[in-house]
Amino acid sequence: MTAPPFDEKHKGEIGREGEALARKFLSDKGLKIIGHNYRTRWGELDIVARAGDTLVFVEVKTRSGRLFGGPLAAVTLKKQQRIRRMAKTYLAEKGLQDIPARFDVVGIVMRRGDAPHIQWIENAFGGL
Repeated sequence: MTAPPFDEKHKGEIGREGEALARKFLSDKGLKIIGHNYRTRWGELDIVARAGDTLVFVEVKTRSGRLFGGPLAAVTLKKQQRIRRMAKTYLAEKGLQDIPARFDVVGIVMRRGDAPHIQWIENAFGGL
């Protein structure tokens, strides 16, 4: 059986591909990936990385087009609050409350026939 055309791929499959691209992209930029898909009771942290002494929580949004403002527009204030809550849980569970942390967002647009367009926003929203 052949893979479906990109536009027909399941949303979860597109998301997994985007997260894999984001991990490679961030690693190539010098971040050390220390975890991904970390589950909490409020949801899932897409990527946890280190940039020097700073812990970086990365939200990845992947889309097959730019409808509705593109992938970065999906990181609403409500989503940011949920990510903060998940990050606090992660820090508490790992005993890392004293380590500086930031929140980044990676937006990826993947269109059939085109190379993925990756946009990385460091310190995308306020701290804990």
